[in-house]
Amino acid sequence: MPSGVKSDEVISQFYNVAGYILVCQWNRKFKDQSAGKVVKLEYIDHNRRGIVMEIESDKNQPLYICPTYIAENGNGDICVSDVRAVVVTDAGGMLRFRYQGNSRDFDPYGICCDSSCNIIVADMKNDKIHVIDKDGAFLHHVTYDGIKMPRAICIDENDNLYVGEWHTDTIKVIAGKRIVE
Repeated sequence: MPSGVKSDEVISQFYNVAGYILVCQWNRKFKDQSAGKVVKLEYIDHNRRGIVMEIESDKNQPLYICPTYIAENGNGDICVSDVRAVVVTDAGGMLRFRYQGNSRDFDPYGICCDSSCNIIVADMKNDKIHVIDKDGAFLHHVTYDGIKMPRAICIDENDNLYVGEWHTDTIKVIAGKRIVE
C-alpha cells in the first residue's frame, strides 16, 4: 500500500500518466464531508514511489466528498467524478470549475477526455452521457439509443467511446463522430 494510505481508506481508481499515477482516495467511514482526495504519485520503479501532490482543498474549502473516477485531459487538468459533481482542477491542484449536470439527480461515474480536451462523463441515474468543454460549459448529451445505467467509459485514439452499462453488463461502442456532434 502506498505511503500515506490508511487501511480505512479506499483507492477507488487510478490513472497512469507517463511517470506518475493519479489516485482517488476516500474515507470508507464518511465521518465528515471532506473525506476525499486525489493523490499524485511519482512511480519510480516497482519498489519505490513517492507522493508528489495531494489535492484535497482549494482556499481551505474541501474539493471532494467521494471521488470515484479520474481522468486527465490534454491540458493537464485533473477531472474527477464525485458525489453529484464533476470537479476539475488544474495540474497544480487549484479548482478550475465544478459541473453539476443539468438535473438535480446528476449521478456522475465514469469520466474520460477526448482529443479536443472535452470532458465526457457517464450519468448513471439519468441514463445519459454528458459532454462538457474544457472550461465546464455543457455541450450536449451523447445521443445513442438504449443507454442504460452507463457507469464505466473510456475513449480510444479515434474518439470512439466505450460505455460499460451497470444494469446490462454490456459494453457499447459509440463512433467518434456521434460524440462530437
